[in-house]
Amino acid sequence: MASALGAQVAAVAPIGSDGRHYRSCSSLKGNNSCNKSWTGKLAWENKTLQPRHTKKVFCMSVQQASKSKCKVAIKPLELENTKEPPLNLYKPKGPYTASIVSVERIVGPKTPGETCHFVIDHGGNVPYWEGQSYGVIPPGENPKKPGAPNTVRLYSIASTRYGDSFDGRTASLCVCRAVYYDPETGKEDPSKKGICSNFLCDSKLGDKIQITGMQPCKKP
Repeated sequence: MASALGAQVAAVAPIGSDGRHYRSCSSLKGNNSCNKSWTGKLAWENKTLQPRHTKKVFCMSVQQASKSKCKVAIKPLELENTKEPPLNLYKPKGPYTASIVSVERIVGPKTPGETCHFVIDHGGNVPYWEGQSYGVIPPGENPKKPGAPNTVRLYSIASTRYGDSFDGRTASLCVCRAVYYDPETGKEDPSKKGICSNFLCDSKLGDKIQITGMQPCKKP
């Protein structure tokens, strides 16, 4: 499945002014495949609604994208050729220092709690497979062991091995900010908040982050 996902560039675009009807296209290793069962309905909707601006639907494989003039970053397919997942390339005593290139809140303003999506630039030096996790070492001193650094926190990687830019240089994490509310007073107790999750949710573009990894893939 990972091979199939990694070898395609897919697009789903709305057709029609109301944006309710969709047509999906994908391409696996150069063989274009579109959902033809929608074709008749889409043609009818297109004529009936007569939108002023109809968004295009496109199919493109990795090979086609690499030859086109589109500004799509393409990572060579050697990421598909590895037979074993990378394991423990960087350990807690020798972590890799990566950079945060994007931080985005992904829940609504009225949603209790906060969850953020992070894109981390590892420069292609910390490759991974789908299902693996990164370890993150938050800055500061371990409150339980004065003088020692904080321990590693594990987070499942949310992106495919190609990363968000499809160049094999980034990885994504989705992290929920951990806070604690005293059940008697109902007030937040900062002394019991999650050290790493709050560090990540408070981070900004360009901040450095120490990561370890990768941990083995999860078994189904």
